[in-house]
Amino acid sequence: MHKVVLFIALCCLLPACTTKYYLVRHAEKQDDSSNALLSAAGLARANILRDSLLGKGIDRVFASTFQRTQQTAQPLATALDLPLNLYRPDTTAGLIAKLKNLGGMDVLVTGHSNNIPQIVQGLCGETVTIAENDFDNLFIVTVTKGWGQTKVSLVKTTYGPASP
Repeated sequence: MHKVVLFIALCCLLPACTTKYYLVRHAEKQDDSSNALLSAAGLARANILRDSLLGKGIDRVFASTFQRTQQTAQPLATALDLPLNLYRPDTTAGLIAKLKNLGGMDVLVTGHSNNIPQIVQGLCGETVTIAENDFDNLFIVTVTKGWGQTKVSLVKTTYGPASP
């Protein structure tokens, strides 16, 4: 009986742990080369992303090994004095596992039209798509763990000027 009371008391004292993942595709690129840089519009969008997330308490910033994702994430990382954590876009399953282990943090992940939907699905089970000419999506996955349960939600929103 004492163990049950102690367990219930501990559950009531332990706070819930909330992790927020902010997931975006890289901003507009200059051309269709394999490692294209951001265009002027893309650089402007990267600054808008910085301004949009600056007050969100971001603890970690991830970008793929491609320059365009790094350029998208760098303004926020610089403003927060955080390093860019680089990942290879062909290692999405490993990245998802790493992200799931970041309990209680707020995380930005910049990626590509093919791997951001995979990451969203891996984190919350929801299916999203990103069109080839779509650069304004912001997916926010919130995972709250506590009191013996896990609550997961997805918010689909946009930032900056609307994509065509």
